[in-house]
Amino acid sequence: MNQNMNRKTSRSRLPIAPEANPQTGSSQSRPSAAVFPWYLASSSLWLGAMSLQGFLITWLLVGILETPPEAVGAGRALIELPGLVILLLGGLIADRMDGRSLLLRMHLAVALPALVIAGVVFLDLLHYWWVIGFGIAVSIAQALTDPARQSMLSRVSRLDIQRTITITTIVTSLVGIAGVGIGGMLERIGLASVLGIQSLLFLLGGLAVMKLPPMPGNRKRPEGQYSISSNLTEMMSGLRAVWTLPLIRNLIGLNFLSSLFNAGAYVIVVPFIATAVYSGDAAFYANIVMMFTAGAVGSNILLLYFMPLAHPGRLFLLMQLTRVIILLVLWTKPPLWLFYTCMIVWGLNMGITSTLVRTTVQELAPTSHRARILSLLILSFMLSAPLSSLLLGKLVGGLDPLNALLPGVAISLIIFLLGRAFSGLWQYRSAFTAGTHHRE
Repeated sequence: MNQNMNRKTSRSRLPIAPEANPQTGSSQSRPSAAVFPWYLASSSLWLGAMSLQGFLITWLLVGILETPPEAVGAGRALIELPGLVILLLGGLIADRMDGRSLLLRMHLAVALPALVIAGVVFLDLLHYWWVIGFGIAVSIAQALTDPARQSMLSRVSRLDIQRTITITTIVTSLVGIAGVGIGGMLERIGLASVLGIQSLLFLLGGLAVMKLPPMPGNRKRPEGQYSISSNLTEMMSGLRAVWTLPLIRNLIGLNFLSSLFNAGAYVIVVPFIATAVYSGDAAFYANIVMMFTAGAVGSNILLLYFMPLAHPGRLFLLMQLTRVIILLVLWTKPPLWLFYTCMIVWGLNMGITSTLVRTTVQELAPTSHRARILSLLILSFMLSAPLSSLLLGKLVGGLDPLNALLPGVAISLIIFLLGRAFSGLWQYRSAFTAGTHHRE
């Protein structure tokens, strides 16, 4: 009985993570309790606007301009490509400069593209290339911002990194659902109004960023080293760090495979399933996105109860098998109620896997290279996006949306088999459950 009571007490206690010194990586005093709520507010407003952005790009191309699948895939690839180049630079900048200053600048800058497109809509000049340009501008801002925002997590919260990331995901995703809900009202309040709301969300997020304390970079550039070659050398050091850490390398590699036909199927294939298979409008597609996101939020609430997880790698691999079932059910063109159910469960599945990838990489990454390693993790998502967009766009155009789901079935099986046999993830045990990171 005493053992049961002790187990219950240890589960209910939230491990506290020490703050890392930005210059040395050593532990120092914990952050103020007020810092994390302001971080959550800024990140939530950012994700709300970004979720609305994802909805807008898709619906502008598929629902309003009625762009062919091949052109949609090519357009999505063009939107993602600039971010691929800039993302590693974003990680380098995040390791060097004040994170609060960088986030504030990006919040202000990214509010402008939506206002430009609102003007284009008002003048009735909207066409394919305006949408692509809109997507590229926001994608660049996101690539510059994400490494800094991710690397700040361990410096703004008193909790262990697993719970910090999970709570952040839950709160920001709920606001993301609200952002998509705004997009679903597009046909009632007008496209220009929705774009204006998106710009306002970015600006309000900037106000929240102003409440954060300074977040100096982890590394300072040696005086006089401003050459392009020195920048490339430092960016390549992030690649070397990943390559010399097998668990991080294997996890990022498997996550890349997963993003190709699983996350890619959600971004490219599902909109055409919504319009071509179920004859849905903007509100219908918004419902799909909100249900998917609700599933992702639910998965993180579930994870939070069981954290810290002893073997996150095993759960990541097992989720690949459940995804096979989800995709096969969707492929059969189920009735609407079952289709909605599958979208919720698919969101739950991808919510678990994405959170596990982020928490494990955060836990394993050394402080000196954390932002650059996280930028490579984000890069694995972004690099898969243009490739999957081009390929799945061709599959949807040449076959049909439902058959374009089938490659994801094969990829999920391959990820499980490779990961189980060779990655080391099945054997990995989190340091948090071993007690090495628990601080009261």
